[in-house]
Amino acid sequence: MSLKSLGNVVRNYTLIGVMLTISWVLSSHFTRSASDAFFASREQGETLFILCGIVIIFTLGFIIYELAKPTPIPSFVLAVIFGLVCRDILSIITDNPVTLTTLIVIGSVLILFEGGLETPFMKFRSLIGPILSLAFFGTIINAMLFSYLLVFLTEIYGIVMPIPAIILLGAAIASTDPAAIIPSLQTLIFKKSRVKHIAISESAINDVVGAVLVGIFLTFFFEGHIPETVADAYMNLLSIGNATRIVHALIIGTGVGLTGFAGLHLWNQWKARMHTDTGSDAALFIAVPIFCYLLASVLGGSGYLAVFLCGLFFHIRAHFTHVEEYFTQTIEGFMKPIIFMLLGAMVPPETLAQYAHIGIVSGLLFMFVLRPFIVLLTLSPFVFGKERLSWCELLFLSFVRETGVIPGVLLITITITGMPGSEMIMAIGLWVILLTLVIEPPITPLLACKLGLAKDASGLPKRKHSGPVAVLCSRGYSFPERMQTVVNWADSHHVANVILLHCPEERFSRDFANDVKKRAEALFRSINKKRIANGQKEITFEILCGPGLLQDNIDSLIEGGDVSIIFVGAKMLDYRMDDVKRLNTPFFFMP
Repeated sequence: MSLKSLGNVVRNYTLIGVMLTISWVLSSHFTRSASDAFFASREQGETLFILCGIVIIFTLGFIIYELAKPTPIPSFVLAVIFGLVCRDILSIITDNPVTLTTLIVIGSVLILFEGGLETPFMKFRSLIGPILSLAFFGTIINAMLFSYLLVFLTEIYGIVMPIPAIILLGAAIASTDPAAIIPSLQTLIFKKSRVKHIAISESAINDVVGAVLVGIFLTFFFEGHIPETVADAYMNLLSIGNATRIVHALIIGTGVGLTGFAGLHLWNQWKARMHTDTGSDAALFIAVPIFCYLLASVLGGSGYLAVFLCGLFFHIRAHFTHVEEYFTQTIEGFMKPIIFMLLGAMVPPETLAQYAHIGIVSGLLFMFVLRPFIVLLTLSPFVFGKERLSWCELLFLSFVRETGVIPGVLLITITITGMPGSEMIMAIGLWVILLTLVIEPPITPLLACKLGLAKDASGLPKRKHSGPVAVLCSRGYSFPERMQTVVNWADSHHVANVILLHCPEERFSRDFANDVKKRAEALFRSINKKRIANGQKEITFEILCGPGLLQDNIDSLIEGGDVSIIFVGAKMLDYRMDDVKRLNTPFFFMP
């Protein structure tokens, strides 16, 4: 490590330490004086106090997101730490059930909606068997076995924990988190992308399964059905009355989700037909998922399922890309850190320390015993057949166990209900979440490479624009005479984005790349100037120029998604035809 890099590391961690210290001082000394000041005005004091809490938590969410960026520390972990040191000031929110519940519901709804949007539907449909087996049956089995594990550990450590609390903790912690898994996979190029899509799709769907399971158990317990054992609780799910209720909730949730999708789809078609582009789309993307949750809940259905399906079926078109960026930043920069801050603020440090032994042991067994067993159990039928999964793929999926934001939401939800044993649920659950977020992310890419399933992505710059794109590949200066062919194809297929992927390979240098970039940008301006003069819409051009082999950069770009076609010179590509077929992306070989 160079001195400059070491200096940056020291600076980043020093800044985190300074911000934690400032937050602790302000939290411990400012809260009471602020309370007295706000409540001096009796008419608006409570409202102003709550607004102060919301401003503080949103500001902290932004700070945490920015602090975590240059470090390997997951922003979720940093948010929990900030929540622990800012317990006093965050009590403005955590001590107000209505405000806390509203923030949690809005956050979970938007996060699940984004999870649906991030799930590639075409890949999901082609891999629906293993995905549903792992996400549905695997989550239920995981919840049940983790509950049995807690029964065993509480007896060993002499801890008295109510059976309903054990069952709820098992259900809440059973799902994985796409927000934690996706960053680990973005640095990899998979030989067969299906294992990546299984991991991402499973993590999105099992969030819904876990949320539905917790909701069902909470309903049972508050109706007075208190089980004596874990087996009693899960057998209760199979009774005719309860099974009917579950099916009803799933049907209503599915229907409302499809209704929300239909509304977004109609709006999308109208905008495409009218060629209009306004700033109001962001409001729609927030209002529709909240409406889906509200309507499904009122009708007795699963609001979480409705929200997820609405996002899953809807595909963001090119004219929605500015909204997608805003929406993603809202979720990543605000909602997710807020959930974890509140989670940390609701667990007293002494309680976290009191249950550290059982929390750490259960977390390690959860990752390295239960997860591999469940993957092998639910996916072993798919090691046979034409498109069978390999044992290496099963082994890789066995150690993709990042637990995240929706389990955190469910833990907070259980605590708000006042269930007996809530303190133990929060403390043990928080230990499991922290362990999976610290241990699993570095293991995931390392294991994928060691098993020969993937390799590290090249140094290709990240795309600035999202949406369907046509790609022209080049190693030299032949791209100007070929670009019009790409533009004509994009026009005829209603694709508004074109990328020039320039990889000079052994000739790569910054001077060469800068020269290519200048020529390309001049070409882009010239083409769009002519299009405007002819009354045509402008094309969104972009140039990506980086080191490495052309085929590696193509792999990396395709892994990012939304590549509609690759234009490449007939003598330029070093792929074998089997490799080209494996990519599942059309190639057009140009003379």
